[in-house]
Amino acid sequence: MTLMKQPIIYIRAYKRTTVYKKSFVHLGDIAETSCCGSVKNQLDSLTIFNIPKPAQKGRIDVIKAILSVYPEAMIQSVGEMDILIEYLPKQSKESPVKEWIKAALISVIVFAGATIAIMAYSTDTSLPKTFSILNKIFTGTEVENPVFITIPYSIGIAIGIVVFFNHIGTKKITDDPSPMQIEINKYEEDVENSMVDSMTDKKRGEP
Repeated sequence: MTLMKQPIIYIRAYKRTTVYKKSFVHLGDIAETSCCGSVKNQLDSLTIFNIPKPAQKGRIDVIKAILSVYPEAMIQSVGEMDILIEYLPKQSKESPVKEWIKAALISVIVFAGATIAIMAYSTDTSLPKTFSILNKIFTGTEVENPVFITIPYSIGIAIGIVVFFNHIGTKKITDDPSPMQIEINKYEEDVENSMVDSMTDKKRGEP
């Protein structure tokens, strides 16, 4: 009986949640909760926010919403302190044709940029001259474009790119995130933190 009167509730909130086609948000949509069985079921279905029409930006006090139902509960937050809830009236679906066109354009831009970068690097470091010197060291003859060095070098660049980005086509080589994924995650985290800070400043009345 004591646990029911003073339940200990553990909350692990998600950093960001996107809600589609809903007029309300349940606690189970934005966080994982841990408590005794009956309380947990009620918590997961607890409505913490009604989406206004039209949707507006606002802040939600999740702890206050829980205490309104369980005023004597002991709440322990083991996740994010500030979270973002994004509402979309409907889940958008990109056309496969548009996706292929965007992928092709990005591939061309990345390929052209990488080619220029490699050429600039080779020119700045006098790489052709270095190849010629290496060829003379191993063969005793001086050749302007030694094939037995330039071909392995080109193959090595391709292998290095595959290993660096941890992808072969759409398949990952290992389960580790690629550098691109890490940078995208850092960017998204910075955007989320900036949005949270902006809303906090507005609540305080700061410009």
